[in-house]
Amino acid sequence: MISVVLLLMFIVLIVLSLRGSPKLPKNFPPGPQRLPIIGNLHQATFDLKKAFEKWRSQYGDIVGFQFGNQVSVVISDFDLLNTVFKDDRFSGRPSNLQEVFSAFFGQGKEKSTGGIVFSHGDHWREQRKFASRTLKDFGVGKSATQTVINDEVAKLIEELEQETDRPIDLRLRTNLAIVNTLWQILNGEKSDMNNPKMKRVFKSTTEFIVSNSLSGPVMIMPWLRHLPYFNQQFEKARRSPQEMREITSESIERHKATYQPDHQRDFIDCYLKKMTETEDQQSSFYKDVGEGNLQRSIMDLFGAGSETTATILCFAFNYLIRYPEVQKKIQEEIISVVGDRTPELDDRSVMPYTDAFIHEVLRHSCIVYTTPHATTEEVNLNGYTLPKGTAVYANIWWIMHDPNHWDKPEQFNPARFLDEQGQFRKNDRCIPFLIGKRYCLGQNLAQHELFLFLTGLLQKFSFRTHLEDPSMVDINPIVGFMHQCPDFRVIMSER
Repeated sequence: MISVVLLLMFIVLIVLSLRGSPKLPKNFPPGPQRLPIIGNLHQATFDLKKAFEKWRSQYGDIVGFQFGNQVSVVISDFDLLNTVFKDDRFSGRPSNLQEVFSAFFGQGKEKSTGGIVFSHGDHWREQRKFASRTLKDFGVGKSATQTVINDEVAKLIEELEQETDRPIDLRLRTNLAIVNTLWQILNGEKSDMNNPKMKRVFKSTTEFIVSNSLSGPVMIMPWLRHLPYFNQQFEKARRSPQEMREITSESIERHKATYQPDHQRDFIDCYLKKMTETEDQQSSFYKDVGEGNLQRSIMDLFGAGSETTATILCFAFNYLIRYPEVQKKIQEEIISVVGDRTPELDDRSVMPYTDAFIHEVLRHSCIVYTTPHATTEEVNLNGYTLPKGTAVYANIWWIMHDPNHWDKPEQFNPARFLDEQGQFRKNDRCIPFLIGKRYCLGQNLAQHELFLFLTGLLQKFSFRTHLEDPSMVDINPIVGFMHQCPDFRVIMSER
């Protein structure tokens, strides 16, 4: 076995040496010493967040590094990041991630420009503009969404009423409720929870995010997936995206069979209408390319939107059992403002402590701790030269934990978002949904879901830990593609 591994490593090194290493400009940003072939991959290992923090403390707010052949920088300064991510020249995606995610989510000879998340240039702008407008038309960002969300909250409450006074795992329950909300907006139908494939997809999507890292070998050098051992790991990780693809494909085919040009029921119908109206062969909506992008866009919106919101909600309840005094304050605000009626989105503006709690959950958990863009041309940045195709990472975790701008950032403290009069106070450095050209399309929907699920459940239940003392609750995130909430159980009691 050892001889096989050594032979494999030898083959990999030969292939890598043949590919060579890019030559960096003389005035490239300072950073850690690179090794031939692999660059700084050995220093990042599988915890990119920790590597970024170490490099920031050593080299400053702009650090240059290299993963394999991918020239990269990480930015830890908010003002600079705010400027950079609003610049079209920084709105690309790293080529290695484009390739590997196409391999994860694509199939066969599918034609696609990368959907929404991993497209770039004019195709990205075209897809994003359409998605943003269409999601708004179907209630994302509008109060009309609250009916869909509150229906799911009510259904979840009814299920949870059967499981009070004993420790349970909330995560899968809340995940499914969140998923149903987004599925209805995209597909115009409720997800079939009796479908074992759908349940498996939701569970494996979480496992995919936890078990993979943006600094993993295949992520950095996608061609490794064709070699023994790496191929096995890649195919294992690919199962979840491919199962999600099967489910979304089935929904798209149902929409095609029942499509009516004069009546659009949901996002998919609108996309199909856009495709039928597109005659420009260079458009990302044109015929086979459009169909490939529809598939990828639905997977982008559904996979990313459902998982991130569900994870944030899990963190919220983990904080609530860790800090029962915070839970009590939110419930007092619910009693004062909402009473016995169903919470509404308009209530949020007069519930400053609840709003502050949500923002502190988003800041402290920082589930998207980094995100990579790429330069679309050679760029001069603060006197440094960044070649075309340079990956530009945002050190989001540091920006939302910088002690120069946050008082005791390691502490969970909703009061940091309140002014002296107890009113909600926004902080522009709280950027959980990112900033600039590629900010999260689902920001408004996520905020609506968090508020209505949180207030709806806290109106009906109180939550406590099964551990001897709340201080024993673990709130340290698990690092993968994004932060995941650690395992926890809650005991619910009806109010």
